[in-house]
Amino acid sequence: MKKHPKGGMTVAQHDAKLKAEGRYNAMLESRSISDAAMERRKTELHRAQAPLLAELREGGFAGASVWDLVNTRTPYPKLVPILLKHLKVDYPERVREGIARALAVPEARSGWRVLVDEYLATPDMTDQGIKWALHLAIAATADASVLDELIKLAVDRRHGQDRLLFVDALARMDDVRADAALAELANDPELKD
Repeated sequence: MKKHPKGGMTVAQHDAKLKAEGRYNAMLESRSISDAAMERRKTELHRAQAPLLAELREGGFAGASVWDLVNTRTPYPKLVPILLKHLKVDYPERVREGIARALAVPEARSGWRVLVDEYLATPDMTDQGIKWALHLAIAATADASVLDELIKLAVDRRHGQDRLLFVDALARMDDVRADAALAELANDPELKD
């Protein structure tokens, strides 16, 4: 058999080894179970976000998933109110995370209060994808009009290391209060690289 260029096994060698050990069919079966489980999960998520997608389509969105908004460069200000409304719905975590990520655009500034409220209501030790996505959305929508609240969020150690996103938002602001908060946060051991 041909050797792997980096000294490891080729796929054919790996399969031959599994066959010799009598584990090849089990590997194929587990792979097909995994594929089937992934397909079921994909179907469940598509079904779960159907009400959201229906409203987004009415607003002109043609994607197959809320995640299609996350990956677009085209602004979608008309869809922001729909996303904000659906952020409060009890969707599966992956759908809520996609909604929050889609709201990580400056056009979602009108939803600052909703974003912060959802962020504060999301437990720190659960729904980590959602919490992180809400960090992104808050940082992306922050401007001088919400500076005091952004500072409170940034210095609140309960929010962990992801506060770095808030630090980035503070750094974009030309304000002495932001500069003072950044100076204070420079000594926060949790935010050091």
